[in-house]
Amino acid sequence: MEELVINQRKVPITVRRSPRARRLRLQIESEKPELVMVIPRYALSMQIDSFLRKQTPWIEKHWNQALKKSAQRPKRRHKDGDTYFYFGETLTLKLIPSLSWKPGIRVSGNNLEITLHNATTLSDGKKAIKKIVQEFYKKKAEEVIHDRLQFFNEHYRLKYNRVTFRNQKTRWGSCSSAKNLNFNWRLIMAPIEIIDYVVVHELCHLKHMNHSTSFWRLVAEAIPEYKGMRKWLKDNHYLLSYT
Repeated sequence: MEELVINQRKVPITVRRSPRARRLRLQIESEKPELVMVIPRYALSMQIDSFLRKQTPWIEKHWNQALKKSAQRPKRRHKDGDTYFYFGETLTLKLIPSLSWKPGIRVSGNNLEITLHNATTLSDGKKAIKKIVQEFYKKKAEEVIHDRLQFFNEHYRLKYNRVTFRNQKTRWGSCSSAKNLNFNWRLIMAPIEIIDYVVVHELCHLKHMNHSTSFWRLVAEAIPEYKGMRKWLKDNHYLLSYT
């Protein structure tokens, strides 16, 4: 980990050498946030320095955007008052003491209620909260996405095989050549219209394994406003994080 200083502001930067990289490339990972520079194996120091100087305006602009997004992302302490997104709405964590050692979770109004044994330590409580919320999200995502797949496939009539759910960093869904579908369970945090868009997107890849005009035309049969859905994900993906 290194640092750049731009207009008296320190910007953390990670340098990654890649044998497959053909050119110098910058990207900002919004989770931390962090500036990442990918460089070819044989890049010279003078080339790197020159590249960074030329990219200073880009770095400053996108770093400011990354900091703003980071400030908007919920900071979870796994305590009372934490906020969680669920179908695009904000829920507030409410912890309820219980005599049962088995934690419970449910949505009640604008609250996400979790019951924990009243003798649970602070450390164990944080671990239990993180685990039970993750399990809750994944279970709900499986229920909702299976349901939406069946709903939209009444129109498309396409054959798919296995459906899996993962917590991927940047991908919301994928379709393999074996006609297996994969979805990111963090989609359950997004509004239902965004979930529907991702479901239809992957369904249409069963017929078109590309992003051709024919593919987008097929998507538009069920989601005519798909461009707005794509933009929403691009602009708000950082909110759909769970750490």
